[in-house]
Amino acid sequence: MLKDVLTSEKFLCFIGGIAAAVVGTKVLKCEKTRELCVQGLAKGMKFKHDTRTAVQNLKEDAQDVYYDAMAQADTAEPAAEE
Repeated sequence: MLKDVLTSEKFLCFIGGIAAAVVGTKVLKCEKTRELCVQGLAKGMKFKHDTRTAVQNLKEDAQDVYYDAMAQADTAEPAAEE
């Protein structure tokens, strides 16, 4: 009976979950892990900010091109009608 319990898949998953929780707690409390997580998040936040800035610049450039094209089209139309 005890052998059946110890080899049961559910029991092994339960023990694995406990082991993962214990190891995870130890790893998360480690100062080096905290430092690496902070650095990773900081790099991710910087990347996100840089990406948003680049996209905003692209939008502004596209709007400038659009308005220039509209202005040129407006000035070209009367000459074509004459």
